[in-house]
Amino acid sequence: MKDQDLEFLYECSNEQLQMLSSHILYDAKDGKRRHTEALSSSATFLENYPHNMKALVPNIIDELQRFGGNTVKNLIRGHGVPYREVLENVAYKLKVPFNKAHPTEGIEENLLRQLLIVSIDKMEEEDIKHLNDSLAKEDLKKKLAFLKVGNPLFIKLTTTIVVQLLAKQGLAQAAGVVAKFAGGRVFAVLAGPVGLLLSSLWAAYDIAGPAYRVMIPCTITIAYLRMIYRKSDEELTAIFG
Repeated sequence: MKDQDLEFLYECSNEQLQMLSSHILYDAKDGKRRHTEALSSSATFLENYPHNMKALVPNIIDELQRFGGNTVKNLIRGHGVPYREVLENVAYKLKVPFNKAHPTEGIEENLLRQLLIVSIDKMEEEDIKHLNDSLAKEDLKKKLAFLKVGNPLFIKLTTTIVVQLLAKQGLAQAAGVVAKFAGGRVFAVLAGPVGLLLSSLWAAYDIAGPAYRVMIPCTITIAYLRMIYRKSDEELTAIFG
């Protein structure tokens, strides 16, 4: 099923699409291949993974939509549910504030912002100084509430979350991303708090059901990719330099 909210994925890089597909292919708890995914069994996957990920975008979208829908209903209608419904379900499960009038990008922004604020909340005041010499924890949380999504600090902080999502799974796909950002001060300071946040999310997956073990990291990654896909490598290098 075509999904207007995910059309931008066709413009993402091979590496970025690998990041997204890894959350469908591998379980977040142990990094092992999922028994419930059908992505890797398609002929398109076998022909194109991992060197030509754009050819797999329709398959990735279909698989995510199916994880978001009821299995029996998926069989009856022949497809899953739109990404917007997946995102709203994740936002509701993680207690992210939104309403039906919000655009998709707005709900994604609220999702990323809340994850950042929770991560900052788990940090010590001394660590906060490494991120911003002039702000205390509560002040930084307030600042995050007003930062625009494209702001360099917002991008740095959310990159840490996405990298940790991959690294926590022990995925080989994380290596290239980690190499780019792991040496940065922001990554070093936030790695611990973000790890605590993700551990709490793993617990939420167990409570919510196995489908959320796909839906939650996928929506976080999609929100992140939408934020950076228009930025050039030179712009991203300048942000992390």
